[in-house]
Amino acid sequence: VSFGYLMVWMVAMVGVYDAAAAAAGGNVEGNNVQPSWGYLFLLLLSLFWTQQVFQNTIHVIVAGVVSTWWFAPDEASSCCSVAIKDSFIRATTSSFGSICFGSLLVAIIQTLRSMVESARHDSSNDGCAAFVLCLVDCLLQCLQGILEYFNKFAYIYGESHNMIMCVIALPSSWTKI
Repeated sequence: VSFGYLMVWMVAMVGVYDAAAAAAGGNVEGNNVQPSWGYLFLLLLSLFWTQQVFQNTIHVIVAGVVSTWWFAPDEASSCCSVAIKDSFIRATTSSFGSICFGSLLVAIIQTLRSMVESARHDSSNDGCAAFVLCLVDCLLQCLQGILEYFNKFAYIYGESHNMIMCVIALPSSWTKI
């Protein structure tokens, strides 16, 4: 599924470049035409968000199966047990909003990092701008690591206790970290 989405995304990216070239009155090969930063932001956001949703859905399914095995070993005793089906259903229904929200937060940071890295590459001759962009990239990377860490905790905690992410974010839940 992820590979198919990547192919569709690449076709959309080529379409955006062709539209930018047509708006500039030429073809992509003849001109150094780039689409606006807004289009690139939205395309990259859709790519990173979808990738994060696929990854985190699998993470939540595995967390649900493992927590079922831990708390009720009889329900997760075989390869095709009911725990796998129940965990898949929970991850794709009641927990899916939390998965999408957490994935969106990380995807926004990934998109911003990608755009900062692209701008850093474009401004490689200007030392001051490259330095500032390097600092921004470092801050975004730290923020991304923190968000990914807390997302994994929230997904595992939420799946093992059948809670949604907004309830996990309450201060009383953070004492368990």
